[in-house]
Amino acid sequence: MSKNKKIIFKVSGMHCNGCSASIGKALSRLDGIEHAEADFQNGIADITYNEKVIEKEKIVETIEDLGYKVEGES
Repeated sequence: MSKNKKIIFKVSGMHCNGCSASIGKALSRLDGIEHAEADFQNGIADITYNEKVIEKEKIVETIEDLGYKVEGES
């Protein structure tokens, strides 16, 4: 049985739909991500993940490696 968890991060540095799409695409490639969607207008990333497969810190690292800043959880 999977252990899915939903989290919403505040993300700064997104300026357009392309920014949102790049975050969603990068996260979707990771094992354990069930859903990943970023919204540049609201400055958030909405993520559902299996915490037995991937840690929250890896998600943050992936977003920040793209050049965005995770400001915390919403």
